[in-house]
Amino acid sequence: MVSGIYFVLRTGIPWRDLPKEFGPWSSVYTRFRRWSHSNRWSQMLDLLTPAACSKVRSVDCTHIKVHQDASNAEGGASAQAIGQTKGGSNTKLAAVVDGLGRAVGLNLVAGNRHDLRAVDPLLEELAGCWVVADRGFDAKIFRQELLELAATPCIPPRQSNRIQYYYSELLYSHRHVVENFFARIKRYRRVGTRYEKLRETFLGFVMLAAILDWLHF
Repeated sequence: MVSGIYFVLRTGIPWRDLPKEFGPWSSVYTRFRRWSHSNRWSQMLDLLTPAACSKVRSVDCTHIKVHQDASNAEGGASAQAIGQTKGGSNTKLAAVVDGLGRAVGLNLVAGNRHDLRAVDPLLEELAGCWVVADRGFDAKIFRQELLELAATPCIPPRQSNRIQYYYSELLYSHRHVVENFFARIKRYRRVGTRYEKLRETFLGFVMLAAILDWLHF
């Protein structure tokens, strides 16, 4: 079952085209959806995150193009984390990674939602850490939330801001690890493009890709 799920993740093929060597495609899909619905992939990732490296956390978001096969999602596009942007239908993936660029927190929202809304459910992963993020996260409310979590922001201020907050340029240069994480998991075809109608099944693929990324280190 897991080999069949990995094959779909890696190649991006439709479930119905799954080679017979992996068993009936419907059985493999049913097992994958069941595990996604029960948060099994998230639980597996949680078993790895206690080994996170250092007290530095990099935060960012990336857009993932939604394929036409994922249209007409159950409950409406917004309910399944699909939104309309200038580039068409998109899903936004928010990630918190450790010092080596391994995911410790992931969340999906519609592509037209703000980055701060996407990261909001992941704030607990930032407690007590140095938080490195780009200017898109330069917001007073976000800085205040980090301080309440005993976290130290390393976020360059916007030039238009009245208060020019200090940040460590040396630490900020480490922010590339989260961009590298996005690049690695998007090599999996089922993550690089969203074919899944349901938020939970697409997040399941993202979680599986993140787990494999941990195991490759």
